[in-house]
Amino acid sequence: MITTNKAKKLLVPTLILAIAILVYCTQYFRITPTPTKGLGNQCEFVNLHCSIVMKNDNIDAEFAQSPVVEESITVNLSLPLSKQVQSIWIEGVNMYMGKIPVLAEQQDNGDWSGWFMLGSCSEPTMRWKMLIHVENEETPYVMFFETKMP
Repeated sequence: MITTNKAKKLLVPTLILAIAILVYCTQYFRITPTPTKGLGNQCEFVNLHCSIVMKNDNIDAEFAQSPVVEESITVNLSLPLSKQVQSIWIEGVNMYMGKIPVLAEQQDNGDWSGWFMLGSCSEPTMRWKMLIHVENEETPYVMFFETKMP
């Protein structure tokens, strides 16, 4: 009988601890980006700029202004002359928001300009990833950014 009472007293704190660990892990892994093939082909936008160096090639992206949901967002890309953009998509990381196309056109000398619009969601801070598919490249270049609720 004494062992049963001790077990009962330990059961509740153990369950609370297990639930707390489960909630923490769920939150941590929900907002941490999943690695893509070839970890070198991704970056995080800092001060509206993101840069990837792969195989001596430099791919730069820059937002014209901070991304805001439900407004037109312009992104400018600079790729080596030998690279051609096949397609660009935006996807939500911490919430599924579908695949949002970036309508991009080549300007000149490897420069591209595109625009897109993001939908709003219930998350106060939404994490996004931009997937840049380049011709003759097996994996896309991935650039992460965030939007915040006003």
